[in-house]
Amino acid sequence: MADRHSFFRCYLVGALVARTGDDMAGPALLLAALTLTGSAAEASSLLAAVTVSAAVGGPVLGALLDRSPRPGRLLAGALVLYATGTAVVVTGLGRAPGPVTLLVAGVTGLLGPALSGGWTAQLPRTVPAGRLPRAGALDAMTFSVAGLAGPAFAGGAAEALGAPTAVAFSAALIAAAAPAAWLLPRRPGPARRRGPGRPSHLGRPHRPASSPRVSGPSPGVVPSPGRRSRRYAPARPRA
Repeated sequence: MADRHSFFRCYLVGALVARTGDDMAGPALLLAALTLTGSAAEASSLLAAVTVSAAVGGPVLGALLDRSPRPGRLLAGALVLYATGTAVVVTGLGRAPGPVTLLVAGVTGLLGPALSGGWTAQLPRTVPAGRLPRAGALDAMTFSVAGLAGPAFAGGAAEALGAPTAVAFSAALIAAAAPAAWLLPRRPGPARRRGPGRPSHLGRPHRPASSPRVSGPSPGVVPSPGRRSRRYAPARPRA
């Protein structure tokens, strides 16, 4: 039980940090694009590329997580790649051509569902079944807290240190959640199958080693009248 509690605490902290970084990254990228390019169209296109590609990458990432024996490690890798892609996008703003920056943003956005549904899918393996409703409620609260704190952190960091620095902070938060994802429990493996040379008594009736023999005619065999054995002849009354 202690292991389950530690897994859930690790899950909850990682989900909160990752989702706060994700909700911080969108406004910070928008402000950074406006600051570095001076084009509202390019800034909105950048944010749209991240958002639309996240909707496309959700089913693919979900299928990979469902088939992976260690989904936590796959989730950690997705978080690191997402943070790296976000840092590359903000570095290329105003330096690289606009289409290249949009392409990097679109590829990065494919990993965006790792911060939302990718975390929630790991929840059933971190708590006992009886505590899953309460754990689900706490998991939902992380979305609300991150949705409020992320934009506030983005605006505060952009005002105090600059919009590109706010993007760097959001990427650092996302990457900081990777160790928590790495430590999530693995998927239970299939039950071990019994080899062909190992007999099993399951499903077979128990037969004792030596069973007493019952004397008498076999079932279904009617003795002939002419050759009736004296053993089975009716007893004669005594005079």
